[in-house]
Amino acid sequence: MQYQNTFQQLEQPSQTFLSCHTYYGKTNDVFPRHCHSYYEISYIMEGRRFETLNNDRYEVNDNTLIFIPPLTIHNLQNISPVNDIVIQFSHKYLRNSSVLFDSRYVIKPPGKHIGIYKPDPSDDICRILKSIFDLCEVRKISTEKNQLSLIDNVRIDFSLNSLCLQLISCMLKEGLLRIEESSASYSDIENFDLLFREILANISNPINMQAACQIVGLSYSHFSRTFEKITGYHYTYFCNLLRIRYAEELLLSTSLSISEVAEAIGINTISYFTRLFKQINGITPSQYRRKYQAK
Repeated sequence: MQYQNTFQQLEQPSQTFLSCHTYYGKTNDVFPRHCHSYYEISYIMEGRRFETLNNDRYEVNDNTLIFIPPLTIHNLQNISPVNDIVIQFSHKYLRNSSVLFDSRYVIKPPGKHIGIYKPDPSDDICRILKSIFDLCEVRKISTEKNQLSLIDNVRIDFSLNSLCLQLISCMLKEGLLRIEESSASYSDIENFDLLFREILANISNPINMQAACQIVGLSYSHFSRTFEKITGYHYTYFCNLLRIRYAEELLLSTSLSISEVAEAIGINTISYFTRLFKQINGITPSQYRRKYQAK
């Protein structure tokens, strides 16, 4: 998908501070499970898809706004063609916009809210999203035709920067988001982002806790406390959770047998794989495939 190429290779928010694009995804497109140290806002203009945020899976459709905080493990699978806007921005983007937003703070959905919303089509949030969509489309078409001058590019960047700040501000005003003190500093979040990438890259051979401590440069006890504050999970359970989530992707996007899926995540005993899968999902791998696989 262009999605991955653009965000993960060409325009990383950690370097540009803000990335904003429109995308068209086909039925059954799957974006692999991943996480990052920056924020993400996705707005589905049209279409239906499954969105997985950390431990839970949701079916979302037209006019759905999704807010994803840093270090949230997420992926998606389109049920139908999807037209959406994806905005990604770093802590530095917020810090550069307000001197009050220092490394102690993080923006999150209120309470235990999952960060999935259905905004009123007549309110300011939808108006801003429509303006962002229109600007991104103008930039996309003009770039393909090589029609943009330096002034045009800078003007669009300035406008998108302003609109994205307006969007975040409106979401705060409407109570969809709130600012709170983080349980970890932003430097901790960036360090754990590196660890999460290593874990996801070695899903079939989990990194033990001792090695994980070395990657983030923390003592064993400090690592354990900080990890649970950031993720809400014990390290071993978290790694098993990611393995099962990857197994879910394989069940839905490939024709691999149950034993082959188990082997792909480093488990050689089908009975153990089934037990672990059911412990997390409440159903067996075969039941999961029948329930969620697109027809």
